[in-house]
Amino acid sequence: MKKLLYIFLMGGILLTSCTDLDVENKASLPQEVVLADAEGFEAVLFSAYESVNDFGYYGQTMMIGPEILADNMELVQLTGRYEQEYVNALNSGINIWFNRYIGINECNIVINTIDDDYVTMEQETRDVLVAEAKFLRALFYHDLAKVYGYEPGQEVNGFNSSVILRTEPTLGLSNADDRARATNVEIYEQIEQDLLDAIADLPVVAAGSSDVARANRTAAQLLLARVYLYWGRNGDAANYAQQAIAGDGSDLVAAGDYVASWDDAAFTFHPESVFESDLRIPDWNSVDGANNSLHSLLMNDTGGSQFIITASDELIAEIESQAGDVRRGLFNTEALGEEFTKWQGNKGTVPFQENIPILRLSEGYLIAAEALGPGAGDPFLNAFRAARGLAGGVSATVNNVLREKRIEYMAEGHRWFDLKRLGRNIPKPAAAGVDPLPYNDFKILPRLPQSELELSDGVLVQNPGYN
Repeated sequence: MKKLLYIFLMGGILLTSCTDLDVENKASLPQEVVLADAEGFEAVLFSAYESVNDFGYYGQTMMIGPEILADNMELVQLTGRYEQEYVNALNSGINIWFNRYIGINECNIVINTIDDDYVTMEQETRDVLVAEAKFLRALFYHDLAKVYGYEPGQEVNGFNSSVILRTEPTLGLSNADDRARATNVEIYEQIEQDLLDAIADLPVVAAGSSDVARANRTAAQLLLARVYLYWGRNGDAANYAQQAIAGDGSDLVAAGDYVASWDDAAFTFHPESVFESDLRIPDWNSVDGANNSLHSLLMNDTGGSQFIITASDELIAEIESQAGDVRRGLFNTEALGEEFTKWQGNKGTVPFQENIPILRLSEGYLIAAEALGPGAGDPFLNAFRAARGLAGGVSATVNNVLREKRIEYMAEGHRWFDLKRLGRNIPKPAAAGVDPLPYNDFKILPRLPQSELELSDGVLVQNPGYN
């Protein structure tokens, strides 16, 4: 008899138990994942990977929410979606709490149980799986931290509470506990350690290859550079950004090929991607895609699309303000406005299917430029600009870098967070009919889920300004 840890995956709820169990045929246990070898641990890890595609995460919310909360998008059809976010109404912030903690728990299971004495696995395989889990945990925690709390050094009225920190798995009700929020620095320190550990053991893979569907060293370096930039540790941000990129622009898509690089039919993975969610046909069906996909909400060329959001007039004006910007080609002019065409939904044979790039090499250039500043950062900014058809000789001021990030990551969910991490007021498009949101407005942070507060018996504290 072997003592095995097995988990039940039922309706998105992860339950685990320990038992003395002899299993000859794992296929006979369709609702169980037996954690005794690489296959079992990969199954848990793949569940965490697949959650990246959730419509409540990078499948939609984390890509559209930060754009329409700021000034990159206009709402052109009223369907009930994003109407409150468009005007920064009370309780309209991003909500990713519940599903991210499911993903974190899956990572914690891999990290904390893979070395148990009943697990049979080569040490190198163990090390890589743990590194992948730590990369994902770092990604999930950074997204939670930047949604629900202020960045270190940008606190308003000294409020530094972030999110709940859990690094041990919750295996059942017996070891679930009420826990207070950690500070923003404590969360960032955990993210930093996870990524440093991951970098040591993750493989190096080619950008744009199918290997970028899993964590790899370049992705971890780039994510750590992003984390350091949010943390205000610019020297470290520049260091890790430069480790992730060639630096001379040779690893970026050439200007003449950039628009075509977003064609899912031609490029399953974006040529600059170092981490990209691999959306497979079983993950979404055509009804899911028509109702919720980025392609459906942002484009109008597939039957069943909702097409409720266009580019803001201000975003288009910014792109057109400098001659030669090839990114102007990522729009179609429609009766309702400028249609984003990044998300073409033509991967495979099922409408609305598309992979979602999470980390691209271009970000490394812009992180290095911002972190190093005018002078030392100029070569990185101008190498990037050349790859987008723009003239050189531009100084790497924060405003110049933000201009490029605003355009480069339009409809990829960076705009709100870039302004927030710098402590800036949030501008809005004129079409929204509302004033900019001051950085010291309590709505910069969203409400924590009320159900979580009620379950915590008062241990979990709400963000300021909410009753």
